[in-house]
Amino acid sequence: MTSAAHDVETYEFAARGCDVVYVTPRDWLDTTVMVDQVRAAEKAAGRTGPRLKVFADLVVFLDRDPGVAAGRKARLDDLDGAEFTSDALVYTGTATGLVGLILDWRSAGLDGFRLHPGVLPHDLSAITRGLVPELRARGVFRHRYAAADLRGRLGLPRPDGHEGDPPRPSRPYRRRWTMS
Repeated sequence: MTSAAHDVETYEFAARGCDVVYVTPRDWLDTTVMVDQVRAAEKAAGRTGPRLKVFADLVVFLDRDPGVAAGRKARLDDLDGAEFTSDALVYTGTATGLVGLILDWRSAGLDGFRLHPGVLPHDLSAITRGLVPELRARGVFRHRYAAADLRGRLGLPRPDGHEGDPPRPSRPYRRRWTMS
């Protein structure tokens, strides 16, 4: 289970029953404070299982050239008549700059990141074609998955009663129509 969390109460909720918590820091210091608060919430909740995975949410506008992503976001803000805001940091810049931010924040104790492309498909393509290769070049992103499921990829244990469960057989899709 996952949970977005923004304060001590929601960190404690996550500590009692989640595997992953999403936080929204603005900088390295914010990240450090939030990770420390999550760890304190785990202790306060009496968590005995694996530590919560702490992921930071980021909204990203990416481009190869510095300033282009910020200009694109500014044009979208003008078209909308208001600046796009989010509780997550809105990053505008290059993949190389984002790698620097990711590595910096990771040093503050984060386990991962949940990236929200600012514009589809442009920023999603920029993540997969620009950011991922840059992370791989620095040795901090996998080249293939070691596990078949998300729990395995995140290093999370299987819930009780699910260890070794056989996979469910696929069922053909059938549309059911009802007439009133």
